[in-house]
Amino acid sequence: MAKYKSFIVALGIFTALSFVACKSTPEPEPAPVEEPVVQPEEGAEEKTEETVPTENFSEANKALLSKVEQSRAAAAESGAEAANPVAFKAAEAEYAAEKLASESATEDMSAVLNDLNNRYLALKSYADAKSKKAKIDANNFASYNQAAYDEGSAIIDELAKPESNLTFGSVWYKKATDANAKMESVLDAAYRSLSKAERTEAFKAKKDADSVKASVSRKAEYDKGVQSFKSGDAAYVTGSPEQALSDYTSSKTVFAALFQEISVARQKAQEAVDAAKKRVEQSETVAQDADTQAPLGDEPVEGIEEADTTLLEADDFTEAQNSVVELDETLEGEAE
Repeated sequence: MAKYKSFIVALGIFTALSFVACKSTPEPEPAPVEEPVVQPEEGAEEKTEETVPTENFSEANKALLSKVEQSRAAAAESGAEAANPVAFKAAEAEYAAEKLASESATEDMSAVLNDLNNRYLALKSYADAKSKKAKIDANNFASYNQAAYDEGSAIIDELAKPESNLTFGSVWYKKATDANAKMESVLDAAYRSLSKAERTEAFKAKKDADSVKASVSRKAEYDKGVQSFKSGDAAYVTGSPEQALSDYTSSKTVFAALFQEISVARQKAQEAVDAAKKRVEQSETVAQDADTQAPLGDEPVEGIEEADTTLLEADDFTEAQNSVVELDETLEGEAE
């Protein structure tokens, strides 16, 4: 009985150990999967990395530098150095540096050269704007377009400050161009107003000249006055009121001088006629006295014309009427 119990215990222990052993045995790892090897197609060449050549901008840089030099010359000619010494000096320093760099550089310099070109263009516009402002101030023209004058003056003052040179050349150029345009609008308004008034005066002077038949007695000068008047009209309608003012003034001067000189000559001639008439009247009185004392009778006397003899041909003034040049009193076709 004791042997049987020992067998039972041993069997239970064996069974328990077998169960534990089955639970702790690790699963086998899966076999590695090999990647398929792609075989290159027959005749295919291996690709090699291509080297992109660097572009050479030497010629393009030289062309841009030539453009800069043209703008630089225009700025200097307009008086930019005197108008804004600080900005001009800064541009000159940059020009010297970029010119030296362009002699050997092969990379693209378009950004810096275009900026420098804009600076020189801006300097020219700035100098032009200051020159026009001085002209406006000298002639007291500001009131003809006060708003534009004030705005343009403010921009000129702003660009005169050294810190304005820190902006891009394109920005500087835009502001300078704006200032120049505003000053130009003031001058345009002034000269349009003045030339219109001067045209009216020139037209009146021509009427005076026509009244004394200047187109006959002084035709060459009369035609000169007419031509100046017509030139003024042409200048006005094509947008050159300052030139129009000059032409109208010339025309007025010619016609006024003709009227004055011919009027004086006529006055002297009339005085001579009046003096002659007086002498004739005196002679007639003497003749009447003589005829009373010693009548000549009806026989013709040598040197004395018959009473009904025509001494001068009657003048119908046809030539004077045909020589007068008609001009329009009002100006049409004005340019906007």
